Amino acid sequence: MHTEYLQSVRYKLQKRIRRQRTASIEAYTPALKQLIQFIDSEPSLIAIQAELAARFPDAESVANAIVNDGLLRADQAGLIDTAINDEGKWASVGMRVLRGFAALGNAHKVLNFVPHLSSSKIIDHVSAFSDWYLTPFYEYLDERLDDPQFVLGRLIRFKHLCEWFWRDELMKLSHDESRRGEKRLAERLYEFLYTEGLTIHVEPSSVSGEADMVSSQEGPDRLVADAKIFNPDKSKSKGYVLQGFRQIYQYTCDYNSAIGYLVIFNTSDKQLRFAVSGEAKPLPRVVLNHKTIFIVTIDLYPHEESASRRPQQDFVEITEDEIRGEAARKEVSNP
Repeated sequence: MHTEYLQSVRYKLQKRIRRQRTASIEAYTPALKQLIQFIDSEPSLIAIQAELAARFPDAESVANAIVNDGLLRADQAGLIDTAINDEGKWASVGMRVLRGFAALGNAHKVLNFVPHLSSSKIIDHVSAFSDWYLTPFYEYLDERLDDPQFVLGRLIRFKHLCEWFWRDELMKLSHDESRRGEKRLAERLYEFLYTEGLTIHVEPSSVSGEADMVSSQEGPDRLVADAKIFNPDKSKSKGYVLQGFRQIYQYTCDYNSAIGYLVIFNTSDKQLRFAVSGEAKPLPRVVLNHKTIFIVTIDLYPHEESASRRPQQDFVEITEDEIRGEAARKEVSNP
């Protein structure tokens, strides 16, 4: 995936990590804020962080305990052992602790964040802080930059390709053989992800039916995705999209996956909006019982005017309460 782009991101990240690890006490916090600003500006790193947070939601409570009460008290509460033995979870803890530490704005408070050291030099404690939190998080980012299992950045690229270059072709596919239009659009998604290096199984069976796509039937990190068309004029309206949420949520439960992806091809002239609490960076998301569902909406409608000259579109809004209600209805009907 974009070899030259990834090499550039990796090089820029390495430079900032080196600067962070060699920063003086006075420069450590400002450098850390600059590092966070950088990783929050690169789309690939934003996507990895979003998926990292979704895969390990329990890491937030561990990180909050460290930031608010210190490492010693978090350890006494039994929070550290369960997190530090899992590479991914500890990287997620590190991601959050780095942000909490940067917000304090005072590197001298580092004593609360690291184990007791025999050295009385603050710089040694800062070095230990980097070893505990910065290095695991950085290594996780670096290793996942070209990991096919981290697909959020790839789905964003797919969205752009569809809207910028493939719009007319895909719109035609959605009309041809109308009963199969949705399936043919989904096949383009599978083809794209396959060329990006992801090995997938299309429509595998589960107790809840058939998910459009699951990356593997083995292992803990399965990619679970479903594709839907949104077009109220063709009986694929708001309720149909909500059904997609219900299905993808159930599939994440069936396959014990922390993350699901709902890809929506909007072939109507109406705008689809999601009023959800999950921040929309890089994409909106909703969390249902510790399962995070990312929402990718692809606009295929052939607008005659440019965005700046286009009249205000009608919109259909889907709220988080409606999504939760649909998921709960499924749970009640299938206890």
